[in-house]
Amino acid sequence: MQILILLSSLTQVVRFANSLIDARNELQHKADVIQRKFVITKALLCKADRSSFDRLHQQIYKLELEQKRLEEDAFVYNSLQYQLKLSPAYKKMLELGACTEKAKQCEQVDNIDDEFADISFEELLAQEKKDSFWQKNGKSRVCSS
Repeated sequence: MQILILLSSLTQVVRFANSLIDARNELQHKADVIQRKFVITKALLCKADRSSFDRLHQQIYKLELEQKRLEEDAFVYNSLQYQLKLSPAYKKMLELGACTEKAKQCEQVDNIDDEFADISFEELLAQEKKDSFWQKNGKSRVCSS
């Protein structure tokens, strides 16, 4: 099961991670379908007459087998996901993602700094005086010293 050792490029890791996401969604869908069928069949079994009892019991047995196969598939999925998380390429992908996020945040701060760097102190003071905080009943507040 050393599949992930062969994954060397980040592109391969992304593709593999996406295929795991698809597999997880498919497993979840199958689990939901089995659960619905199970609930419906058990409800029918409680109200069934003698002639349909055996048929419904057989359906429940098949659903239990299907559930067991689904649990085995989920185990394989979990082990593959665990191997992926341990791979150096996946860790590198997470580092790059964190660096990208940090760069975006720094860029946003720089944009804000640039926005205020172009304004003089006098202009900033004039804008602040227009702010509603400094206004009292439509008149400017006077600072007493």
